[in-house]
Amino acid sequence: MTGLRIYRGIAAIASIAVLTVGPQVALCNETPQTLSSSSSSSPLSSSKQQQQQQQQPKTRILPRGKLLINGGDLAYPDPTPESYEKRFFRTFEDALPPPPSFRRGHISIRKPALPVKGWNNNTTGNDDEASGRDACVDGDDDAYHRLSSYQGPCAFLVPGNHDWFDGLSTYTRYILSRDWLGGWLMPQRTSYFALKLPQRWWLLGFDLALDDDINIEQFHFFASLAENSMKSGDAAIIVSHVPHWVLNEYENHSNDSERESNLTELIRTHLKGKVKLRLAGDLHHYTRHVPLFHTTKQTAAPGMGTLKKKNTAGETPPTLIVAGGGGAFLHPTHCFRDRIKVGEDDYSRVCAYPNAKVSRRLSWLNLWQFRWRNWRFDVLWAVTHFGICSSLFPLCGVYDDYLEFNPNHNLGYLLLWVFRRVGLLFAQIFVSGRISLLFALIMTGIAYAFTDSSNLKWRTHLGWSLAHAFAHISSALICILFLECMTEFVVNEGLVETQNVGGATNAQSCGTGLATSIYDEYTIHFSHTLEDFNIQMLNATNTTLFRDPPDLFPSCRFDERFYSMASETFSWVYHEAPFLKATLAVFDLLGIIGSTHVDMCDVLCSGGVECTYSNDFLRYQQLDRVTILKYLTAISLYFVIFAVPIAGNIFGTWLAVTLNVFNCQYDEGFSVSPTS
Repeated sequence: MTGLRIYRGIAAIASIAVLTVGPQVALCNETPQTLSSSSSSSPLSSSKQQQQQQQQPKTRILPRGKLLINGGDLAYPDPTPESYEKRFFRTFEDALPPPPSFRRGHISIRKPALPVKGWNNNTTGNDDEASGRDACVDGDDDAYHRLSSYQGPCAFLVPGNHDWFDGLSTYTRYILSRDWLGGWLMPQRTSYFALKLPQRWWLLGFDLALDDDINIEQFHFFASLAENSMKSGDAAIIVSHVPHWVLNEYENHSNDSERESNLTELIRTHLKGKVKLRLAGDLHHYTRHVPLFHTTKQTAAPGMGTLKKKNTAGETPPTLIVAGGGGAFLHPTHCFRDRIKVGEDDYSRVCAYPNAKVSRRLSWLNLWQFRWRNWRFDVLWAVTHFGICSSLFPLCGVYDDYLEFNPNHNLGYLLLWVFRRVGLLFAQIFVSGRISLLFALIMTGIAYAFTDSSNLKWRTHLGWSLAHAFAHISSALICILFLECMTEFVVNEGLVETQNVGGATNAQSCGTGLATSIYDEYTIHFSHTLEDFNIQMLNATNTTLFRDPPDLFPSCRFDERFYSMASETFSWVYHEAPFLKATLAVFDLLGIIGSTHVDMCDVLCSGGVECTYSNDFLRYQQLDRVTILKYLTAISLYFVIFAVPIAGNIFGTWLAVTLNVFNCQYDEGFSVSPTS
């Protein structure tokens, strides 16, 4: 039993595979050793020896396990052939290579594939107790004897919910139709199995599929096994993928009779009194729950509390272990209850990795580390937050409004002004916003759907979701207030040139102040280079090559026309078309924003109409589409720079509070942990 290991997942699979290869593994016990009571040393020397022993943890050396049991989700997150081959099989093959006769395209029709070609097959086991395992109990005596004589390691694998995403087709092709997982023999023929272990122990692997229960075929198989092969006093270990004993409590499904109903019936009847241990994965951590005896207060002395009373049925419920530490990332443990109830039995969690204190500390890391560890969310924040503000641009006169409200730039009045103006913009979204209203509703829907309601009442779920959405919408509105104030500030202070280059109208502007400065620098220092290149192209068309007789060089006329057209095109682009000035204008985003902001506000606020926090839709229709596109494109770049980090930190703060206050969102909890 000491060689039995269960793991799950992809990210940590390499370290697990390497640990299972060595002939032995050293386990460090952090509990300090104690001195023997028969020691005759002096108290002083005993104290020194005890301190030395406390500093040196106890180490246990265990042999390599003869069985490798995998708890499911072999290729996370999708069961594709590429994932199975590269993320699963290759990892174990690098740790322990398969035999020389192994071929990837081989489909096994005779399991177990023994004897192995090229290996010494004369060594046989003494008996079942020495081999430590038995064949899958399916009545195949030949397979039983061949597997009993095999001395190498074996692997058995139950499918998980991710393996069932394609109807178990990839699992069937790569697990049930192959003979080797690296150097581990895979004698498994079905997605479920039964193994006989030493000391009258059995290991039963169940396939819960996507229905969270075993099918009737499995029920018949294990019921027949219990009646015909198991004896009174035998003990069984049940291996399944999902630990429903934990998730039912978390999801408030303790009274759900549909989950594992067939498996529960099998344990209650045919396996009654035999199941001593249940193992599962799915959750990426380690926990162990032990049964508690029923308590009574009738015999308790005053001040002593409750006394424990043995189970009247005379049966000890099984110990429950979640061993998903090999998962793709770590899951918190503090989100799940220490005390759970499975059927009529009460359980208490006695061990967890990470422990609750470390789990909470890792959860708080989301406050400042979520955004830079999950940078792919930046695209979502950029699109949604700019969409929320898209119907509000531009805020004409917002800087003058701020100066009128807070002329002395007092911090308190600044916060009050921001609070009031965010409220006005929020109301404006629902009054006249179109695209902004759509994105605000999308943000609210995403926040509501993303919030885990397992440990929350519906009122708490709704309120916390709306608070999350409101925080994102408010941050977007604060960003637009800041950008629009800065835009009008640089225009009013003359920091950007809002008049067009060459005296052209704003709608046809090809550049602004900064673009003009760059163009002037180019004209003084670099324009002669392109002039020389243009002259060389013109001279190339007048070479003697193109004046040769056409009957001697028939292709020269085409070359002459090509060079001539290229020279004329270059000359037109360089001299006639404003291509260079337009290109340089891209680098003057502040000038573009300032010019287009003034142009748009001249139209929207014409006639003295109040347009700071509300834009007339009919007047907005009079704006040039090119002007609107230039303005939104230019200002969106600055908007994203400010809005994305704020949105990422808002989500990280929300996630940290949800994990540590409401004990929810366990699946996203450690996205910032070092193990992710």
